[in-house]
Amino acid sequence: MKRVALLSDVHANPLALEAVWADAVAQGVERFICLGDIVDIGPEPSATVAQIKERCEGVIGGNHDALDEAPTLPFLADIERWTREQLAPADMAWLEALPGTLRVDLEGHDLLCVHGSPVSDTEEINAATDEATLTRWLDEHPCELLVAGHTHVQLLRRVGHRTVVNVGSVGMPFASPAAAGPPVVMPWAEYAIISSRAAASSISVDLRRVAYDHDAFAKRTLASGMPHAEAFLSHFHPR
Repeated sequence: MKRVALLSDVHANPLALEAVWADAVAQGVERFICLGDIVDIGPEPSATVAQIKERCEGVIGGNHDALDEAPTLPFLADIERWTREQLAPADMAWLEALPGTLRVDLEGHDLLCVHGSPVSDTEEINAATDEATLTRWLDEHPCELLVAGHTHVQLLRRVGHRTVVNVGSVGMPFASPAAAGPPVVMPWAEYAIISSRAAASSISVDLRRVAYDHDAFAKRTLASGMPHAEAFLSHFHPR
């Protein structure tokens, strides 16, 4: 059996990322793919980039990674500006050069990895996405599995003979879609493991949730110098 871990929306939270590495390795994972939003809206961008560069064989960019979104809320603009100041020029150049999509072969199974959707890094794949839209995307971008992030909410859907997966968020998993109101962030990390058996021509998806030391994360956030750190932490659901 071959296993690949797919993770997304780390948002500069290396403590959550370390919990994902440990859990995935314990499950026998040897390959890691990152679906973007590595930095921004989080306290440790430089350390997060270093971990992703070291561990992931494939990385795509998310809408936050170019750090050029011109946020409409002042506190988000402050965090984005601060994030740019924390990153070395080489790391900024690496983030800006990341591709928007990636194809992964898992023992003959074709995975198309995107951040938002096959057509946009800001378009969502969620429970409300109509099947006609998903079918059109899958017809225009043929694959066996379409794997995305961006929404911070995990999802597994079948569309005919094909599968759509949203891996959730490592650094800031939401209790419900953000469109429902200000996000409530759950104090765990989320990601997915996709496994295949070549002999049986089968594939499986495991949406995983991993605990980490949220008290330590809060202390590191407050010590990081990130603007509006207390307001940021107030969105996390109490354990």
